[in-house]
Amino acid sequence: MKALRMDRTNFARATSLLLALLLPACSGLAKRPVAADLGLDGLACVGKVAPAFTGLSLSSNLGLVQKTRLATDKGGVCAARVFAVTAPVVLYRVFDASKPYTEFGGWWALARPSGSRDEYRAANAICPEWSALDRLAACEIRPGTQVVLGTTQSAVCADGTSYPKSDSIQVYVPNDSRAGIVHVGNCTEETIWP
Repeated sequence: MKALRMDRTNFARATSLLLALLLPACSGLAKRPVAADLGLDGLACVGKVAPAFTGLSLSSNLGLVQKTRLATDKGGVCAARVFAVTAPVVLYRVFDASKPYTEFGGWWALARPSGSRDEYRAANAICPEWSALDRLAACEIRPGTQVVLGTTQSAVCADGTSYPKSDSIQVYVPNDSRAGIVHVGNCTEETIWP
């Protein structure tokens, strides 16, 4: 009986010691960013992706997210969510007129671009070698399509220019016009931009 009390006493002391060691470590967890706020490489993203947008419903598609979330300084998106298109949504794409096949490329915006080319390039971390950004298209994304919305990941360009992460939301549509896969249609404009 005495041995049993000793075990209970030792157990209580060990438990108290363990809690004393773990509680300070756990208290810092609340201050750390949650996984959704971290980039692929564990570095913090800037901004968040809202859980709801008109015409879009939260969905899941790990493969699609993996195509878009890139490490710091590589472009793409940082924090990301997958959405299924439930009603036609107008998207805007600035592309390179010297590469007509890029008109229906992957990266789009929810809002009509404004400002200068340099401002748009910086807000969305688009390197000059990726696009001349001289044409604008506005198209509807077809219902049933899955897309990724994400905050902008940083990019370092071939000419040494670097763009930081930003809270600008980019939309990735899994288009591949050269393979005949296009999830947008009903395009209403194609104009010189800006």
